Amino acid sequence: MINNLNHIPLLRLLIPFIGGIMSVIYFKPNNQYLLFVFGIVFILYLILLLIKKLNSNYQLRWVYGVLIYFNFVFAGAYLTSLKYKDTKLAENLLTEKNNQLLIGEVAEPVQIKEKSVKTILSIKGIKSNNNWVAGEGKVIIYLQKDSLSALLNLGDIISFEPKLENVPPPKNPNQFDYRNYLSFHLIYQQAYLRSDNWKLIQQPSTSGIFKLADDSRKYLITILQKKGINGNELAVASALILGYKDDIDAQLKSAYSSAGAMHVLAVSGLHVGVIFLIFSQLFNFFERFKYGKSIKGILLIFILWFYALITGLSPSVLRAATMFSFVVAAKITNRNSNFFNTLAASALVLLIYNPLYLKDVGFQLSYLAVIGIVIIHPWIVKWLTFKWWLPQQIWEITAVSMAAQIATFPLGLLYFHQFPNYFMLANLVVIPAAVLILYLGLSTLIFSFIPVLGDYLAIALKYVVQFLNHSVSYIDKLPFALTKNIRFDAIDACLIYLVIASLILLIATRKFRFVVLGSSFLILFLISSVWLRYTTLEQKKLIVYTIPQNSAINFIDGKDNILVSDIKVTENKSKLLFNVQNNWIDKGVEQEKVVPLDHLIKKNQLSNIYRIDNKNLFTKRNYFQFYSYKIAIIDNQFKVENNSEKLKIDLLILTKNTKLSIKKLCTIFNVKEIVIDASNSVYNSERLEQEAKDLKIKCWSVLKDGAYQKNILSNNF
Repeated sequence: MINNLNHIPLLRLLIPFIGGIMSVIYFKPNNQYLLFVFGIVFILYLILLLIKKLNSNYQLRWVYGVLIYFNFVFAGAYLTSLKYKDTKLAENLLTEKNNQLLIGEVAEPVQIKEKSVKTILSIKGIKSNNNWVAGEGKVIIYLQKDSLSALLNLGDIISFEPKLENVPPPKNPNQFDYRNYLSFHLIYQQAYLRSDNWKLIQQPSTSGIFKLADDSRKYLITILQKKGINGNELAVASALILGYKDDIDAQLKSAYSSAGAMHVLAVSGLHVGVIFLIFSQLFNFFERFKYGKSIKGILLIFILWFYALITGLSPSVLRAATMFSFVVAAKITNRNSNFFNTLAASALVLLIYNPLYLKDVGFQLSYLAVIGIVIIHPWIVKWLTFKWWLPQQIWEITAVSMAAQIATFPLGLLYFHQFPNYFMLANLVVIPAAVLILYLGLSTLIFSFIPVLGDYLAIALKYVVQFLNHSVSYIDKLPFALTKNIRFDAIDACLIYLVIASLILLIATRKFRFVVLGSSFLILFLISSVWLRYTTLEQKKLIVYTIPQNSAINFIDGKDNILVSDIKVTENKSKLLFNVQNNWIDKGVEQEKVVPLDHLIKKNQLSNIYRIDNKNLFTKRNYFQFYSYKIAIIDNQFKVENNSEKLKIDLLILTKNTKLSIKKLCTIFNVKEIVIDASNSVYNSERLEQEAKDLKIKCWSVLKDGAYQKNILSNNF
């Protein structure tokens, strides 16, 4: 544990810099205001430097520290606001109505989907009012899958019609916010282009560094294929060695996630560290020569960054490459740098380059894992010692796994709502296997031109990857391998991290006040959990979800969860869960009870009453009553019957492209509100919405307005 903060000046500067970034991300203050305040603070600092009397007074030197911290707060805030400002200008330029043609460069390797080809374009030019202007900004493009789109490469230039649309916000409560995710990558527009909406106008005559890296990765994957590595073995080897994950089977990827081994498929500090060790040992002979240490360092930095390039420049790789570069630079200059200072320096460099890396989940998990390993691992590893080498190595790996898991599990629960129960068992297999695969993979690639040696190395690589895949799949199938759907929010994560920090400080300082502090945070966490449980038991909600071309009506009564839908769960479960699962987790409900909508409203069934295992929800054909709230569902088979008296209905749900007019429905229903669900076409939704508006009836179209939500009063019927 670090006792002297003077040894970590960059960490002390990083914290206010991050504070400035967060202030803009969450509060979005005015750009000019930030610049003004930053200028005032900086000028004040310069004035104080010129005042010799203050400079000689040691007791007042804290004023300099405060001003420096404020400068870093505003520097972080201003750099972040510039990112948003530049993107906003690009967004306005791209969505200009007078645009006639756009030219863009393929900025990332294309992804071949089932029916389309996805890529990210960097806009280079815009034709507007018959004049060409330079463009900027990035957009996501989905191209119709054909022989030309599938062959697009990094650096290709295409022209296309300006069919860009803003990435839509999530239409369902607590659904993954893809628009927000893209915004932190400075992408706001997307488009789907048919084959006749675009054309290839130029292929790069020379290879830029990114094109060279992409071509190198493809070439190296081809070498592995030629050596007889195919299928899941090739997919995992390509991901683990070269960072190419597009070919991994969904089921295998799920197994790695459930086993707590997903981190090895994302190239990270572990992979970069192995590369660093391998080439550091290979280049040791340089140290025999004059300036050999400098030559070795320069070569190491070059290899680290080239490896980072061919593996995709993910934030975790950038962190590791930057950190190891600082380590190499320190060795070249014969300076011993504090590890935390080096770690802070790498973070500061990356955040100056792009402050929005701070919101990247990989960036957060990567730094937390390293911090956890450095701080917690030395304490855990002391718990047990073994005389024999093998048990000691197993315990070392277990201790590393535990330390990383302690540091990252609150974020894992917050973002993924699941916990791999056998993570220690998985990492006992995964970490040694991953290191061995890296050694064998690099050796196979380096010696591929030597027939016998390259072939045997490839065979060994194939068998180790097979062993890894089978081991992960076995662990995934063990009983209770994964705890899923854990309700955990940002406040919970903060409180648990405060508990962990208190325990670390207690171990480091042996001071009783940290027992009190940690206990207080733990009590607050328990109070928060009890309060959430109470609010869960009291909730009574009706939700009509937005799932295009489908009906999905959710009744939530405490922890009871009833979904009435026309979705065939056995065939489209992933589609359903993508739209609703996060909301169910947030509401803390039990396993869903899916009731087929067609079964409920079918007219020729022997009994027209379908019983649902909830005493507060009654249904008969098209009619529901949830507590005292009355609902009617009108589909395309519903027939209007003459009644002597209008039925009083709180909510009318129009579904399945009903052709009935609202005026006609009002002859039999006295309705307070209408919901047009997502199973209707856009045309029919707009028609029905206009009718309701003309009749001055409150109306909600889920296709346009997002999911409909209603809190139900608790008085029973």
